[in-house]
Amino acid sequence: MSENNTNNGLDEDFDDDDELAKIREQRMKQLKEESKLKQSFLSTHGELKEIDEQDFLKEVTGTDNVVVHFYHSDFQRCKILDKSLEILAKTHLGTKFLKVNAEKAQFFTGKLGIRILPTLVFFSNGIAVDRCVGFEEFGGIDSFKIEQLAIRISKAGVLDFKHTTGLKIISKQDVKNNKFKEDD
Repeated sequence: MSENNTNNGLDEDFDDDDELAKIREQRMKQLKEESKLKQSFLSTHGELKEIDEQDFLKEVTGTDNVVVHFYHSDFQRCKILDKSLEILAKTHLGTKFLKVNAEKAQFFTGKLGIRILPTLVFFSNGIAVDRCVGFEEFGGIDSFKIEQLAIRISKAGVLDFKHTTGLKIISKQDVKNNKFKEDD
């Protein structure tokens, strides 16, 4: 009887090994898919990319979450915003960050009703869902916190927290808790 118990115990161990092997195989497959997706994002995301009017529709409609900065090269506030967007682009790979010179994109500037620069237009699945005009939402000051910008983009629903790099500016929980307020 003790020999049967030993054999049953060995059979259970082998069953556990088979289950663990399946779990390990599934996890390895998942990690490979995530790595492939991250590499794909890195080839088209991860930077503040300047585009021209001809590429606008292709870039905006080709990705789920897009932030477009309409800027003027002589405006200091546009340069300030660029620096913050460059940092966010490196951390949130699931969101594409673009910039367009408003003077050279008059068709889309007119279509989107952009009259004040800088203006951020947020796109979800190719549709403009929200916008941020000037620095008013950041207290009208040049030294706003990057977290404030991240919260603003997140409120528009286009800041992807699922596909991020190791650099952490803000978490989804920070946004929910409104951790960074304008008066901090």
